[in-house]
Amino acid sequence: MLAVHWTPVSKTKTIFKNGITKSKKGLYCFPLTGLKSLDRWWIYFFNQCGVRERKKYNGIVFRLKQDDMPAYFGHWIGATKRDDFKKEITNLKTLGIEFRQTVLLRLGEELARKSNFGSDIYDHEKKTELFLKLAELEIQKSPKALSEKTADIDFMTFALEDYQIVLTKSISSDRILKVLPQGDEFGQVIRQRKKYGTNDLESPKPFGLC
Repeated sequence: MLAVHWTPVSKTKTIFKNGITKSKKGLYCFPLTGLKSLDRWWIYFFNQCGVRERKKYNGIVFRLKQDDMPAYFGHWIGATKRDDFKKEITNLKTLGIEFRQTVLLRLGEELARKSNFGSDIYDHEKKTELFLKLAELEIQKSPKALSEKTADIDFMTFALEDYQIVLTKSISSDRILKVLPQGDEFGQVIRQRKKYGTNDLESPKPFGLC
Protein backbone atom coordinates (compact mmCIF):
# COMPACT_ATOMS: atom_id res chain seq x y z
CA MET A 1 0.00 0.00 0.00
CA LEU A 2 1.49 3.32 -1.07
CA ALA A 3 0.79 6.67 0.55
CA VAL A 4 1.86 10.24 -0.16
CA HIS A 5 2.76 12.97 2.33
CA TRP A 6 2.72 16.51 0.92
CA THR A 7 5.31 18.96 2.20
CA PRO A 8 6.48 22.45 1.14
CA VAL A 9 9.27 22.27 -1.45
CA SER A 10 11.54 24.13 0.97
CA LYS A 11 11.42 21.16 3.39
CA THR A 12 12.11 18.42 0.84
CA LYS A 13 15.90 18.27 1.29
CA THR A 14 15.51 18.00 5.05
CA ILE A 15 13.07 15.10 4.58
CA PHE A 16 15.55 13.34 2.27
CA LYS A 17 18.07 13.55 5.10
CA ASN A 18 15.95 13.01 8.21
CA GLY A 19 12.74 11.40 6.95
CA ILE A 20 9.16 12.58 7.54
CA THR A 21 8.73 13.65 11.13
CA LYS A 22 5.33 13.21 12.70
CA SER A 23 3.59 16.05 14.52
CA LYS A 24 2.19 15.74 18.03
CA LYS A 25 -0.97 14.17 16.64
CA GLY A 26 0.67 11.91 14.07
CA LEU A 27 1.93 11.81 10.50
CA TYR A 28 -0.59 12.94 7.89
CA CYS A 29 -0.75 11.28 4.48
CA PHE A 30 -3.13 10.29 1.70
CA PRO A 31 -3.64 6.87 0.04
CA LEU A 32 -1.92 7.00 -3.35
CA THR A 33 -4.58 6.22 -5.96
CA GLY A 34 -2.66 6.92 -9.17
CA LEU A 35 -5.27 9.56 -10.09
CA LYS A 36 -3.24 12.74 -10.41
CA SER A 37 -5.79 15.38 -9.45
CA LEU A 38 -7.15 13.31 -6.55
CA ASP A 39 -3.71 12.58 -5.12
CA ARG A 40 -3.05 16.35 -5.19
CA TRP A 41 -6.54 17.42 -4.11
CA TRP A 42 -5.72 18.84 -0.68
CA ILE A 43 -2.94 21.01 -2.14
CA TYR A 44 -5.44 22.62 -4.48
CA PHE A 45 -7.87 23.03 -1.59
CA PHE A 46 -5.43 24.83 0.70
CA ASN A 47 -3.92 26.96 -2.07
CA GLN A 48 -7.30 28.11 -3.32
CA CYS A 49 -9.42 28.48 -0.19
CA GLY A 50 -7.16 31.01 1.55
CA VAL A 51 -6.84 28.93 4.75
CA ARG A 52 -3.06 28.84 4.33
CA GLU A 53 -0.44 30.84 2.49
CA ARG A 54 -0.07 29.61 -1.10
CA LYS A 55 3.00 27.39 -1.45
CA LYS A 56 4.54 24.87 -3.80
CA TYR A 57 4.60 21.31 -2.52
CA ASN A 58 6.31 18.01 -3.18
CA GLY A 59 4.65 14.68 -2.50
CA ILE A 60 6.81 12.16 -0.64
CA VAL A 61 5.73 8.63 -1.58
CA PHE A 62 6.37 5.68 0.73
CA ARG A 63 5.00 2.21 1.36
CA LEU A 64 2.94 1.64 4.48
CA LYS A 65 4.11 -1.03 6.90
CA GLN A 66 2.56 -2.79 9.86
CA ASP A 67 4.96 -0.88 12.12
CA ASP A 68 3.20 2.37 11.11
CA MET A 69 0.05 1.23 12.89
CA PRO A 70 -2.15 2.11 14.70
CA ALA A 71 -3.64 4.65 12.32
CA TYR A 72 -6.67 6.85 11.68
CA PHE A 73 -8.53 6.84 8.36
CA GLY A 74 -11.30 9.36 7.86
CA HIS A 75 -12.34 12.91 7.03
CA TRP A 76 -10.11 15.93 7.59
CA ILE A 77 -12.29 18.79 6.34
CA GLY A 78 -13.98 20.31 9.36
CA ALA A 79 -11.31 19.06 11.75
CA THR A 80 -9.97 21.52 14.32
CA LYS A 81 -6.86 21.70 16.48
CA ARG A 82 -8.82 19.93 19.22
CA ASP A 83 -9.24 16.78 17.11
CA ASP A 84 -6.73 14.06 17.97
CA PHE A 85 -7.76 11.62 15.19
CA LYS A 86 -8.19 8.58 17.40
CA LYS A 87 -6.06 5.82 15.89
CA GLU A 88 -8.16 2.66 16.14
CA ILE A 89 -6.90 0.82 13.03
CA THR A 90 -4.31 -1.64 14.29
CA ASN A 91 -3.19 -3.43 11.09
CA LEU A 92 -2.81 -2.93 7.35
CA LYS A 93 -5.55 -5.43 6.51
CA THR A 94 -8.10 -3.44 8.49
CA LEU A 95 -6.93 -0.22 6.85
CA GLY A 96 -7.48 -1.80 3.43
CA ILE A 97 -10.95 -2.95 4.47
CA GLU A 98 -11.83 0.55 5.70
CA PHE A 99 -10.70 2.01 2.38
CA ARG A 100 -12.74 -0.52 0.39
CA GLN A 101 -15.83 0.05 2.54
CA THR A 102 -15.56 3.79 1.94
CA VAL A 103 -15.50 3.29 -1.83
CA LEU A 104 -18.36 0.78 -1.67
CA LEU A 105 -20.41 3.14 0.46
CA ARG A 106 -20.08 5.88 -2.16
CA LEU A 107 -20.88 3.45 -4.95
CA GLY A 108 -24.03 2.36 -3.13
CA GLU A 109 -24.96 5.97 -2.46
CA GLU A 110 -24.62 6.74 -6.16
CA LEU A 111 -26.75 3.72 -7.12
CA ALA A 112 -29.42 4.64 -4.55
CA ARG A 113 -29.60 8.20 -5.82
CA LYS A 114 -29.99 7.09 -9.44
CA SER A 115 -32.76 4.63 -8.51
CA ASN A 116 -34.35 6.84 -5.85
CA PHE A 117 -33.81 4.22 -3.15
CA GLY A 118 -33.57 5.08 0.52
CA SER A 119 -34.91 8.62 0.30
CA ASP A 120 -37.29 7.77 3.14
CA ILE A 121 -34.54 6.31 5.38
CA TYR A 122 -33.12 8.79 7.89
CA ASP A 123 -31.28 6.46 10.24
CA HIS A 124 -27.57 6.66 9.42
CA GLU A 125 -26.78 3.01 10.16
CA LYS A 126 -29.72 1.74 8.10
CA LYS A 127 -28.79 4.00 5.20
CA THR A 128 -25.18 2.81 5.35
CA GLU A 129 -26.37 -0.81 5.36
CA LEU A 130 -28.53 -0.12 2.28
CA PHE A 131 -25.70 1.55 0.37
CA LEU A 132 -23.25 -1.28 1.08
CA LYS A 133 -25.81 -3.89 0.06
CA LEU A 134 -26.53 -2.09 -3.22
CA ALA A 135 -22.81 -1.86 -3.96
CA GLU A 136 -22.19 -5.55 -3.28
CA LEU A 137 -25.16 -6.53 -5.47
CA GLU A 138 -23.80 -4.35 -8.27
CA ILE A 139 -20.39 -6.04 -8.03
CA GLN A 140 -21.99 -9.49 -8.07
CA LYS A 141 -23.91 -8.51 -11.18
CA SER A 142 -20.91 -6.85 -12.82
CA PRO A 143 -17.53 -8.00 -11.38
CA LYS A 144 -15.71 -5.18 -13.17
CA ALA A 145 -17.89 -2.48 -11.62
CA LEU A 146 -15.51 -1.74 -8.74
CA SER A 147 -12.34 -1.59 -10.85
CA GLU A 148 -14.10 0.65 -13.36
CA LYS A 149 -15.20 2.99 -10.61
CA THR A 150 -11.74 3.20 -9.04
CA ALA A 151 -10.42 4.37 -12.44
CA ASP A 152 -13.11 7.07 -12.67
CA ILE A 153 -11.62 10.34 -11.41
CA ASP A 154 -14.98 11.99 -10.78
CA PHE A 155 -16.27 9.08 -8.72
CA MET A 156 -13.07 8.63 -6.74
CA THR A 157 -12.93 12.34 -5.97
CA PHE A 158 -16.52 12.12 -4.73
CA ALA A 159 -15.54 9.13 -2.59
CA LEU A 160 -12.20 10.21 -1.12
CA GLU A 161 -11.44 13.90 -1.64
CA ASP A 162 -11.35 14.85 2.05
CA TYR A 163 -10.04 11.60 3.50
CA GLN A 164 -6.67 11.20 5.17
CA ILE A 165 -4.53 8.65 6.95
CA VAL A 166 -2.88 9.68 10.21
CA LEU A 167 -0.04 7.37 11.26
CA THR A 168 1.48 6.91 14.68
CA LYS A 169 5.17 7.08 13.79
CA SER A 170 7.63 9.06 11.68
CA ILE A 171 8.88 7.68 8.35
CA SER A 172 12.63 7.19 7.95
CA SER A 173 14.37 8.62 4.87
CA ASP A 174 15.32 5.18 3.51
CA ARG A 175 11.62 4.42 2.97
CA ILE A 176 11.12 7.24 0.45
CA LEU A 177 10.29 5.71 -2.94
CA LYS A 178 9.38 8.68 -5.10
CA VAL A 179 8.84 12.43 -5.09
CA LEU A 180 5.73 13.80 -6.81
CA PRO A 181 5.75 17.42 -7.95
CA GLN A 182 2.76 19.65 -7.49
CA GLY A 183 2.54 20.38 -11.22
CA ASP A 184 2.93 18.43 -14.44
CA GLU A 185 6.63 17.56 -14.24
CA PHE A 186 7.69 13.95 -13.75
CA GLY A 187 8.33 12.92 -10.18
CA GLN A 188 11.83 11.97 -9.14
CA VAL A 189 12.31 8.29 -8.34
CA ILE A 190 14.82 7.62 -5.58
CA ARG A 191 16.49 4.88 -7.64
CA GLN A 192 19.20 3.88 -5.22
CA ARG A 193 16.58 3.14 -2.58
CA LYS A 194 13.74 1.86 -4.76
CA LYS A 195 12.97 -1.83 -4.18
CA TYR A 196 9.87 -2.02 -6.34
CA GLY A 197 9.22 -1.91 -10.08
CA THR A 198 8.64 1.40 -11.86
CA ASN A 199 5.13 0.36 -12.88
CA ASP A 200 4.21 -0.13 -9.23
CA LEU A 201 5.19 3.46 -8.49
CA GLU A 202 3.80 5.15 -11.57
CA SER A 203 0.45 3.34 -11.66
CA PRO A 204 -0.31 1.90 -8.23
CA LYS A 205 -3.22 -0.45 -7.81
CA PRO A 206 -6.16 1.19 -6.00
CA PHE A 207 -5.23 1.41 -2.34
CA GLY A 208 -6.80 -1.37 -0.33
CA LEU A 209 -8.52 -2.93 -3.34
CA CYS A 210 -5.72 -5.22 -4.57
